[in-house]
Amino acid sequence: ATSNGANITVGFAPVIISQPADRNATVGTNVAFTVDANGTAPLAYQWQKNGADLNGSTVATLTLNSVQLGDAGAYRCVVTSPYGTATSNAANLTVGTAPVFTSHPADANATVGTNVTLTVDANGTAPLTYQWQKNGVDLNGSNTTTLTLNSVQLGDAGAYRAVVTSPFGTATSNGANITVGFAPAITAHPADRNATVGTNVA
Repeated sequence: ATSNGANITVGFAPVIISQPADRNATVGTNVAFTVDANGTAPLAYQWQKNGADLNGSTVATLTLNSVQLGDAGAYRCVVTSPYGTATSNAANLTVGTAPVFTSHPADANATVGTNVTLTVDANGTAPLTYQWQKNGVDLNGSNTTTLTLNSVQLGDAGAYRAVVTSPFGTATSNGANITVGFAPAITAHPADRNATVGTNVA
């Protein structure tokens, strides 16, 4: 007697050749993770968040629409075929809020030789970095929430603003106009006068 024939099919197990990358995302934006794998077809994909399967996420690209803070986590893809399984590296998604200025610098008039201080305040997911600008040009070393101009001169007049940046976006403050001038100085004093009753005096 002869048994039925057994077909032996030989193939390659899946291999991940392109890993999903870490991402920073601002609340409300869309994020996509992609994996690329080689191996003998058919290949099936299953995305996971923090090790748990995501229902319906069974293609090579995972798209997260309008992400919220709760979407942060580690995302990876498991690729399977009749010949084996491969799991991608985990890609970390960090979700945060873009910077928003809550306090803008104020216009100021300054006398030559005095000091002027401009201050801003911003909310948003840290880290927040600041850069002050004069007339749209970066001021070297001016990267805190406060800008102090010491002993201002006429050339310090201009429009000053701050740019705040984080991994989740950038915001620019309103401009503050600094006007620099000289304090009044008496160049001619009134002189003593004798006047006769009924006359005019200047």
